[in-house]
Amino acid sequence: MPPSAGIKRRCLVAALLLCLGLVATHAWTQSLWQEEEQRFRVGLKLFPAVLGAVEDLEDRRATDGKLEIRVVYEGSDTVAREAASALRGIGRIREIPLNVQILSAEALDADDSLLGGIFVASVDLGGKRLRLWSERHRVLVFSPFAGDVEAGAVAGIHVADHILPFVNLPLAQRAEVRFKPFFLKVARRYE
Repeated sequence: MPPSAGIKRRCLVAALLLCLGLVATHAWTQSLWQEEEQRFRVGLKLFPAVLGAVEDLEDRRATDGKLEIRVVYEGSDTVAREAASALRGIGRIREIPLNVQILSAEALDADDSLLGGIFVASVDLGGKRLRLWSERHRVLVFSPFAGDVEAGAVAGIHVADHILPFVNLPLAQRAEVRFKPFFLKVARRYE
């Protein structure tokens, strides 16, 4: 075999390995299935409106006057970083500046900070955990993922003919999260 053929062969093998590595890296960082990805995108758009419908939101501000928002994840933080970036881009809700930070689920389990809202960026965090966060922090826990409102999130999305906010009223009451009446007229209720 001529020397140039060996070099071409090694280059081809290296290029194939690079392509396989890129595909594997994309698959590893892409932690949501297509339906979950769609719910996540819709949830990011709906979360500010749901949070804005919380009564007494002004009372949930931290000492610096900002509303503390936590984007919670488990495993890879790729999706959480994307969510945090999108929510930071909003800047304010009801003229209250936002401080958006990502936090692992384990770290939030041990955190007792005054929070304005929690956005769930990972699938299957567990209903009990979602319920505990809302009750301990007395805060809106929003999850766009299927089954989470029924399992313990205060709010999320309901997908049918139309996409609607979905609210777990008994849990909202236990967490002392009250919504404005106009919001409850359009939201789907889980009771």
